Amino acid sequence: MKKLVTLSLICGLILMLAPRLSSAMDLSRSILLDIPPEKAEEQFGKLPPSQLTPEELAQMSSYRFTADTLKVLVILVDWVNRPHTYPMPVFDRLIFSRDFLPDGSVADYYHEVSYGQATVVGEVIDWVNAGLYDGWFWFEDLLWYLDPVIDYSQFDGDGNGDVDAVTFVRSGNGEEDSQDPNDIWSYAMIYPEGEGPGPFDGVYVSRWNTSPETRPLRDSLNPTIFSGVNTLNRIRVFCHELAHNFGLPDLYDYDDKLVESTYYTPNDANDHPAVDWCLMGYYGYGILSLGTEIATHMCGWSKKEIGWISPVVLSEGTYEDLVIYNIETTNDSSLYMLPIDPAEGEYFLLEYRNRNSSAKFDKVDSDFSVYFWPDLTYGSDPLDRGLLITHVHDSLGADYWRINSGTPDHPHYTVAMEDAGYNPAQDAWSNPEGFVTDSAHWWYPYETRKEAPFSHDVVGQELFGPATYPNSNGYYRPTGIVVQVDSIVDDRLYAFVHLPAQFQLGDANGDETVDVGDVVYLVNYLYKYGPPPDPVEAGDANCDAAVNVGDVVFLVNYLYKGGDPPGC
Repeated sequence: MKKLVTLSLICGLILMLAPRLSSAMDLSRSILLDIPPEKAEEQFGKLPPSQLTPEELAQMSSYRFTADTLKVLVILVDWVNRPHTYPMPVFDRLIFSRDFLPDGSVADYYHEVSYGQATVVGEVIDWVNAGLYDGWFWFEDLLWYLDPVIDYSQFDGDGNGDVDAVTFVRSGNGEEDSQDPNDIWSYAMIYPEGEGPGPFDGVYVSRWNTSPETRPLRDSLNPTIFSGVNTLNRIRVFCHELAHNFGLPDLYDYDDKLVESTYYTPNDANDHPAVDWCLMGYYGYGILSLGTEIATHMCGWSKKEIGWISPVVLSEGTYEDLVIYNIETTNDSSLYMLPIDPAEGEYFLLEYRNRNSSAKFDKVDSDFSVYFWPDLTYGSDPLDRGLLITHVHDSLGADYWRINSGTPDHPHYTVAMEDAGYNPAQDAWSNPEGFVTDSAHWWYPYETRKEAPFSHDVVGQELFGPATYPNSNGYYRPTGIVVQVDSIVDDRLYAFVHLPAQFQLGDANGDETVDVGDVVYLVNYLYKYGPPPDPVEAGDANCDAAVNVGDVVFLVNYLYKGGDPPGC
C-alpha cells in the first residue's frame, strides 16, 4: 500500500515543467465557486459553456455529505519565487487539532457547528514546490504527480467512490484579502460524482478547493493601507471552502461582486443577503471589509440543509412566550420555521444568535474601518445578539450554486436575512451620535445589510410585522405574521409570535376561490358595514398593504378584463 510521505525530495524536479494548461482541465464539466467571473477569466481564460446535463446539475445540487467523518487531504503548495513561511505542523494543527488552539481549528469549528455530528480528520502533505510562479496555477496537476506516493482511497470516508475533500494550501496571500492581482483568489471546484481528476486508487477527486497560507495585515495607525506584514491565515476561508464539500452553496450575491458602488447604492439588487450571519455569506472579503479573527457560525438554513438541525415548524396560532435557545450550542428548540407558502418552499426561520454563549465561535463581525477610518475604530466589533429572521424561498430556480445572486437570474434572493437595523429612511445622522460610529443601530457603512438582529435592547428593533421596516410580507402576498422579542436571558430568547391562518390573496370571503363572490364581499365590507375579510389581508388583492376600492377594481380587471391575478 502506498504511504503518505514527505515529498520535498521529488516535488521541485517533477513540477518545473508542469504545463500551463493541463490536458485534464475541462471546466465545461465543473462548477467553479467563490471566484468572481472576471477573476476566473483572468486565471482560466474564457470559460466554456457548461456541458452538464439538467440531471447532473440536479444530482450535484442535491449532494450532501452525511457520513460521520469527513476525510480531508491537505496539500501544501509553494513556488521557487513564492516560498512558504510556515512549516507543515502549523497547518496540521490549524486544520486538524482538537481543543488545542485558543481560536480553534477547522476540526473544532465543524465539531461545534454540527453539534458533534461531523468529525474532520485527515493528513497534510508537506510543502510541494511547483517551480516558478507566474500568477496562475492549475492545482489538479499535482494530484497526478503525487499519485505514486499517496493512497487516495484513504480519503473516501463515505465510501461513494470519491475523495471526501482535497484542500490545496498555497503559499502567500489570497487576492480576496490582498486585492493584489498577482495573488490567487480562493475558490472551490465541483464535478459530478465519479468525475474529476482520477481515478486514483479506485477513487476520483470530484471536489477540491484552495485557500491561502497567509493574510495581509493593515496598518494599525491607518487601516486604509496595508502594513506590508503578512501573518498566518485564520480558519474562516478554510471552513468556507470546506463547506462546499458538505454540499452547501454560497449565500452571497455574485452579481457585480467587485463593483464597490453596489455596497452603497440602496435597492440595486445587490444587497449582500447574508454577510456576517453565515459562513457561506460574504463574510469579510477584503474588497468589502476586514475579515474576522473568529469564524462565524453557519446560519440555521445551512445547518438544516446538511441535516445537523431540524426546525420546529409552527402551525397557525399565537405563541405568547416562545422560548428560543441559542443556536450556537444546541440544536434543540433553537430553529423555528414559520410557513408562508409550503408549496413554494417559502418560509421564515427564527434563530437566536448569542455572542455570549459558551461556543468558541460566533463572537465578532467584520470591520469596515478601512472605508470610514477614523470614524470607525480599527478592529472587529462584537457580534450583536438577538433574533435572526431569515426569509427563505427554496423553490427558486435550478441553479443551486447561484441561488443568492438575486436579479436578473432570480426574482429575489433564496436565503435573505431580514435586517432590523437597515432602513433607508434612517441614515448616519439618525444615530444618537449624529454620524457614522461603531455603535450605529440604524445605518451601516456602505449599505452592507449586516442584518442587525431583532432585540429588545434597541428601541424599534424588537418588532417584525406587517407595518414594520422590513415587513413580514411574503414575496407574493402579505402574511400577517408578527414576531416580537420580549426578553433575552442568557441562552434563551423569549418571543411573541402570531402566525395567521394561510389565505389566498383576493379570497375575501374565505371560500378558497377568487371569483365574483369576493367582489361582492368587499363591496359589502367597504360600503355596507359587512364583516371584514378574515384575515383582513386576504382582501388586499393588489398587494398595496390596504383594503379599499382599489382591490375591488383589481379583482374586476382580473376576472373580466384579463388583468393580472392577485399577488405581490
